[in-house]
Amino acid sequence: MFKIGDQVVHYKEGVCEVTNIGRLDIRCSDRKKEYYTLKPLYNTGGTLYMPVNGEEKQLRKVISQHEAKELIDDMPNIDVLDVSDEKRREVMYKEALFKNQCRSWVALMKTSYIRKMERIAVGKKVINVDDRYLNSAEKFLYGELAVALDMPKDKVREYIVDKMEP
Repeated sequence: MFKIGDQVVHYKEGVCEVTNIGRLDIRCSDRKKEYYTLKPLYNTGGTLYMPVNGEEKQLRKVISQHEAKELIDDMPNIDVLDVSDEKRREVMYKEALFKNQCRSWVALMKTSYIRKMERIAVGKKVINVDDRYLNSAEKFLYGELAVALDMPKDKVREYIVDKMEP
């Protein structure tokens, strides 16, 4: 169970802060259940409500600074997604995105980026699906790494690139 003030990762919104825990006085809520009230860190306009006894995969603790650094060090070793069936590409991207796991986001980003570069190299247009999921995975990953590494979100990409250079 999380506490008020904890930073957690929501599978559709990214990093959120738990601002309240308790029953809701909202018509569509089950008045017998307790809910987390979540405030997304990077989408300041919204508020989310998640049952305290909700899906484990939908809400999890933000990775630690140590885990973030290990992830960045291991990025070159994370495999791309095996997308042999083009018709299933978007389904696989969506599954990777909603696993709510940093390694899955990295795999999605690598897959989409490589595909994008290959298409550009042969003079083809970039596919909207690739860009859309690449952007979503970057948003989630960079948001979580920013919190874990205690840095501004817009500095995370540069930090990763610096770590990757020999």
